[in-house]
Amino acid sequence: MADWHLWLPPALSKPRFRYYTAGHLVSVIGGWIQQVALAWLVFRLTNSIFLLGLTGFLLNIFYLLLGPMAGLAADRLPRLPMLIGIDLALAACSLWLAAMTFLGVDSINAYLAVATLIGVANAFEMPVRQTLIKDIVEDRPLVSSALGVSAMVFNLGRMIGPSIAGLLLVYVSEGWCFVLNAVSYAAIIGALLAMRLPRVPAPVASAAQPEGLRANLSLLLSFPAVRYLLPTVVAIGLFATPYVPLMPSIVAHFFDGQSSTLGILMSAAGIGAFASATYLSLQPGYGRQIRLLTLAPLAVGLVLIAFAWSRILPLSLLLLAALGASALIAVNSTNALLQQSVPDAWRGRVVALYSMSFAGTAPIGGVLAGFLAERLGLTATLAMNGSLILAAGLFARWRLHNHPEALRGLMRSLHR
Repeated sequence: MADWHLWLPPALSKPRFRYYTAGHLVSVIGGWIQQVALAWLVFRLTNSIFLLGLTGFLLNIFYLLLGPMAGLAADRLPRLPMLIGIDLALAACSLWLAAMTFLGVDSINAYLAVATLIGVANAFEMPVRQTLIKDIVEDRPLVSSALGVSAMVFNLGRMIGPSIAGLLLVYVSEGWCFVLNAVSYAAIIGALLAMRLPRVPAPVASAAQPEGLRANLSLLLSFPAVRYLLPTVVAIGLFATPYVPLMPSIVAHFFDGQSSTLGILMSAAGIGAFASATYLSLQPGYGRQIRLLTLAPLAVGLVLIAFAWSRILPLSLLLLAALGASALIAVNSTNALLQQSVPDAWRGRVVALYSMSFAGTAPIGGVLAGFLAERLGLTATLAMNGSLILAAGLFARWRLHNHPEALRGLMRSLHR
């Protein structure tokens, strides 16, 4: 046991979590392969920056629209059967995309329809999966480490998946990328079944819990972590994440326009984020994470501005790595602090609120960035977005430093 704590994140000392991590890694790699292939397919069929943004909008807007419903479902319904059912639905969507590609369907509306279904399923998948983690590790103090490991897995997949997709797209059609993603869901479903989790009855709503969206939101906003940490996550979701759906256009206008370059650039961001996730997963406390949270958004803004003006591929790779690292610190630390600072009965709803703030705002930012990029240009749009994140980060630092009671309230909630 001691060896695990010396050399690996503490959550990996749990056998069930090791099963989950292995299966989740395979699934995440498949997901990134599909994301790159779908973006490339949309751009190939339409040559439209706006439709790239619209695709990202449909894949993520339901985090915002369905967030309250998804969070309540994660808190009230059996999580393991829900997660397995959602993964099966996502696998079916991937096979549907593959079938249309192999049949030569060129109607963009058909692909946007499947993207909509994937977006709805993902809106429920995130809060259900993240709240299930506590049942897997069986120990509340290990949740923070487990979330760090999950971020490592996500970003390791982000390093590997786009590179695989870039190579595949040179030799085969996008359909084979969709098939690989469908097959990858077998790994996570198999891991969930192999863990043999004990049956946990669905939590029963108590009379003390408020009913209705407004009452639930009012109580969530009473937690210091929600009030003081989420605004910068919103800024990063709105203004930093749009570079992902815009990446095929960035490659075409800034560099050589090859699919292999697309994969390399997206993997660079994953490398930086993976390094940050590894660092965070090994941290024993929250003091350092809170300090980093006030600096990370500033780094995100400055790096995005520099990336907007770079036309040198090696420099852009380094900037994307720094962007991935600083953004991961900002959003993942916030997620961990949110989950640890609320009662267990509210974890699903606070995760849903987090996903609304980050993943839910990303599609709005993607569509807005696509609209502006077609009128102002990619460089001006990316630089403006970086400036807005920088302003939000400076405001957040000022707010925390001038309201010390906010920091004290946050620390009290973490040690409840």
